[in-house]
Amino acid sequence: MDWKKLFSFRKSQEKELNLQEADFSKEALAIVQRNSHGKIMPFYKTDLSSDEADGLAGICIETSEKESEHLVLKLNQELQKVNYQAFICDYDQKEIGIIKGTDQFDILKVQQTNGDNCDIGNENVISKLKDWHGRYPFIIIGADYDWVEMRFQSMPKDKELKGLAKEIEKFCPDIVEQGTGTISGLIQDMKETGKLLLWWD
Repeated sequence: MDWKKLFSFRKSQEKELNLQEADFSKEALAIVQRNSHGKIMPFYKTDLSSDEADGLAGICIETSEKESEHLVLKLNQELQKVNYQAFICDYDQKEIGIIKGTDQFDILKVQQTNGDNCDIGNENVISKLKDWHGRYPFIIIGADYDWVEMRFQSMPKDKELKGLAKEIEKFCPDIVEQGTGTISGLIQDMKETGKLLLWWD
């Protein structure tokens, strides 16, 4: 199959897309095309042991760092109605992945997000984030194999935020050691942005 031909199109080239083979609904594609004119490409799972493609997970679209977060939030408002979800899928924030399903933790499964250098596997990341989400709801807006970014739906109160920051630093030391420098800096960053970015080098 010629994936380049299959996915490299704009609105005027919609007929060239074989939706059945791509296993992507017309409704979801229409939402994507209505909201973005970026190039549409195949989005693959990656086998981290071989760094090779390991099955088609959905599609991804090109965007810009400036627009990516806004576009993800906008797309998700509509995509959830047809059981799809969007997320930033590269660290430069220039590509958005779109996959089937409404469970945001499936994003971490597809991206195999992990902190292996800290002995934190994909299942550990998912379990910890589900725990935090149960206490302080958030939306996953982006992820790849070694990072995940979330936007809080409701910020924890000061005392709770301090406790959460300590948990975060223990689970993801790089965020303080290579990022904010201190727990206080992490708390201030979360307050100012309403977000949390975890990464493991």
